[in-house]
Amino acid sequence: MLACPLALIICIAGPITLLDPKPDNLDRSAFPRELESFFQHFFHDIPARLWAKDSQGRYVFVNSRVVEEIGVAREKWIGSTDEELFPNVGHVYWRKDQQVLSSGEPLVSTDQVEKQKFLFVLRFPLDIDGQPHVASLGVETTPQIMALIGIFHLQEQLVRNERMRSIGEMASGLAHDLSNSLSAASMRLRTLRNKAGQELIPEVDAISRSIDAASQRVQNLREYVTSRREENLALIDPAELISAAIEMVDFLIQKTPTVNGGKIRIVRKSAASLPQVCAFPNQLRHVIANLLVNARDAMPDGGNLSIETRVTDRHLEIEVADEGRGISQDIIEKIFEPFFTTKATGNGLGLSMARDVMARMEGNIQATNRTPRGAAFTLNIPLPDKSD
Repeated sequence: MLACPLALIICIAGPITLLDPKPDNLDRSAFPRELESFFQHFFHDIPARLWAKDSQGRYVFVNSRVVEEIGVAREKWIGSTDEELFPNVGHVYWRKDQQVLSSGEPLVSTDQVEKQKFLFVLRFPLDIDGQPHVASLGVETTPQIMALIGIFHLQEQLVRNERMRSIGEMASGLAHDLSNSLSAASMRLRTLRNKAGQELIPEVDAISRSIDAASQRVQNLREYVTSRREENLALIDPAELISAAIEMVDFLIQKTPTVNGGKIRIVRKSAASLPQVCAFPNQLRHVIANLLVNARDAMPDGGNLSIETRVTDRHLEIEVADEGRGISQDIIEKIFEPFFTTKATGNGLGLSMARDVMARMEGNIQATNRTPRGAAFTLNIPLPDKSD
């Protein structure tokens, strides 16, 4: 059996017209041979997996890409089923093929073919010699999927950090109020003890011990809230941290078209020598990555996204600037508030979290509009004290 019969090739690829520079002198009998040679080269070089199965799920065709990437010899494919080749997951692929065979309609899906490897697969019905078949075209989308997973993880981290910050602030306020109330109760209890008769002093002392125990629990809560941090401050190399932040979102920003089909280029500018600064490495990396994603969203038509580092007498400045529409003056003071967002699918936590991270690093974040257009967010990180 031929692994790549000409009839099947023509069925999958559809009609094709070969340009004829000398139509009167062309040997028409060479058409099938030239056509088969053309498609053999085409299917070998195309950066996609191509395969076809009959109505029983048996492979009747696989291209070279399938053979090379999966590492199964071509002769083992032809006549075999997915259940025979891939016992653990073959039934999943066959169910999708059956859906195409029964409905007669194409099916588009994202298939995880290996650990952390994904294919965008188009399955469609195909009639070969009057018999129903399923043909499939698979294009690897691992970089795109992994980039999306990275963005989801970034958003989850932002939500988790903001939730912890909000809970911490609430707990801190509650602990402060309880501490004041318990202190007042303890003072009054001491006054009551001085006035109480001997028969009531044991009861007053018991209440006093309960209040002291409650005060200690509140103090423990305040200490926990005050020291609650998932990572410690550390000296970091700003250039390396910025590179890591860009790498997190580079595929989404520079290699994925915007909603209007535009392209974005990250332009990096840096001072000649950057000093180390004290920061929360993981949290600051997420802050910068989120600012980059926000800048991308602000440029639906594409443009340059710049990230610049500057050194002043007292601070290291990291500025992320876009060429979008800028920020309306009536909301520029609100954008750092928790849950405030102008995006239809935003959660309003990214900038709030950024402000909290910068405050805990004794720095700050500022937003300004650029001229003639666009917006810029600047992170100000204190430089280490030279006397230390």
